[in-house]
Amino acid sequence: CGNPSDFKPPLVCDECTMCCNAQGDCHSTHEKFVQKTKFQNYLFFSFAFFGMLFAASGVLASAVYARDRHRNRGLPESSVRCPSYRDKDRKYALSTIGNDSVYQFFLRNSWQGWIIVLLTLTAQFWLLFIFVEGAENSWTNEDSDLVYTWQCRRDEVECVNTNELSERGWIAFVILMIAHLLKDIINGTKLIVLSAKQRHSHYKRARFFVGGTLLTTVSLFTLYVSTIYNYAIATNDREIIENSVIILFICDIDEMLFGILMVINEDWVRSMSIEEKENNQDAAVETSRKEIIGSLKEESRHETNQTLALEDQTGAVSSLNDEVQSLKTVVGALQETVRQQNEQLMRLIPPPRYEHDCASF
Repeated sequence: CGNPSDFKPPLVCDECTMCCNAQGDCHSTHEKFVQKTKFQNYLFFSFAFFGMLFAASGVLASAVYARDRHRNRGLPESSVRCPSYRDKDRKYALSTIGNDSVYQFFLRNSWQGWIIVLLTLTAQFWLLFIFVEGAENSWTNEDSDLVYTWQCRRDEVECVNTNELSERGWIAFVILMIAHLLKDIINGTKLIVLSAKQRHSHYKRARFFVGGTLLTTVSLFTLYVSTIYNYAIATNDREIIENSVIILFICDIDEMLFGILMVINEDWVRSMSIEEKENNQDAAVETSRKEIIGSLKEESRHETNQTLALEDQTGAVSSLNDEVQSLKTVVGALQETVRQQNEQLMRLIPPPRYEHDCASF
């Protein structure tokens, strides 16, 4: 009943515990995790997985928004929507989503950037779904990469499992997943938390929420795909590492595409980059600040010169006043000396004597 089969169509045996193919390889028919959850296959479970992630993101954002609104109750709106905090949040969002990734275009208002981001996400999910299809536990689907690890020989009663995958392989798998995906999961969660801040507009909060949710979804979906694919085909510790590295390579498409765009047209990419925009804004603000400081220094220098000139004039007037007062004192002393000399001269001059003509009488 396995693939490839000696029969067209393959035999169907619902009560069999082992399903073997024409090559003599067999696989256990016990229900997998996804079948126990009443989903038909991994593909249907993937859509439910997306729904759970978006729902969890919405619950997280709502909880943070309620907490932020409770903390800011009674505060004026101007205090809540402080421009300095919003500028810091823009830089924080860029560093969180990655300044070397095309995902940063999602933080801008350019439709060209959004198209690039959506095409990148579409390519990543499309490639990941190829591995989901390969991990399907289907005996008749030729697209399934399911490995038959059991050997059921005709001369033996018991089947033998040839799978050599051990706990060491799964430990290596966990290390690779943590090292490569945990950062993006944490950063995506931070963006979702940032989207719930009351100080941002509804439009910007929606972009932060969608960007954080997509970043988290890509990382967690990669973890999910790596797990089910390795569970389906990895037969030893080396294979699980090889498969994991191949699937993790899909997560780097956004960074590789950013590098390609930088090589093709670096100026255009920088014009699309929120970092370049903020650098231009910072440069403009710095230039304006320097111009204002220079103008204030010039005015201060002019006022200082005027103050010094006024002080010099005041000193000159004061000096002239002192000289005038000194001259007045000298003149007064000279007048007093002249008056005293006149008095002395008057004393030295005898009074005049008059002779009378007696004959006239």
